[in-house]
Amino acid sequence: MPDDQTRQFFQTWYETDLGKQLLAGERNKIESKLDATVGYYLITQSPLKVLPIDNHRLRKSFQVAPVLELGASCSTIVAKANELPFDSDGIDVHILHHTLDISETPHDDLREVARTLLPSGKLIIVGFNPFGLWGFFRLFANKNKAPWCARFIAPHRLEDWLKVAGLTLESKSFIHYELPLQSGTWRSRFKWIDKILRPLKLPFSGVYILTATKQVKRYTPMKPVWTRPRVRVSPLTKPTIKEMRD
Repeated sequence: MPDDQTRQFFQTWYETDLGKQLLAGERNKIESKLDATVGYYLITQSPLKVLPIDNHRLRKSFQVAPVLELGASCSTIVAKANELPFDSDGIDVHILHHTLDISETPHDDLREVARTLLPSGKLIIVGFNPFGLWGFFRLFANKNKAPWCARFIAPHRLEDWLKVAGLTLESKSFIHYELPLQSGTWRSRFKWIDKILRPLKLPFSGVYILTATKQVKRYTPMKPVWTRPRVRVSPLTKPTIKEMRD
């Protein structure tokens, strides 16, 4: 499915009551991950035109989008996710908000993000959990609608991708255990599921959030081993009696 069409599906879905509720939980969790982070550049990728992340201590924030859409933020940078217009080792924090779920080249996107991150820079990935209740509903849902048109990449697969990209997993969180029902009345009736599963922090939620950092290659300086030069010296011999007389 084309990426731009999928973006439109998600933008419409996030305007629903269920989408707004999920987005509020995702924003709170992302901002908690950024609470102790300081730096200069924050880059965000999302199917939404604007992903409002306000509570952070980074100086500049930009959002990368494949196309310039009406209503986009003035800080939007138009670029492909696998061809970011940033120098290597220059970004402090990068947020991938469901972009890997809808990308046609998720491996390339992840490698490109790793390239642009500073050493010890932070990457935050938000994705749909295929092993949770939302993943179960996806089996019977219409794949031409959001969020069911997303890939629902398994967290353990992403962990392998992070290692290949040179990133180290720091934390893994699971949020939103409520059923993906648009009716607020029905969601309230099944609220007990969220009350039971949330304290247990089981990996059956609708969304997971992975936090990773860029590995820093440290080299141990090797001191040169100095060896004495091998100089051949003729052995000393005692003079004979004849040589002494001469």
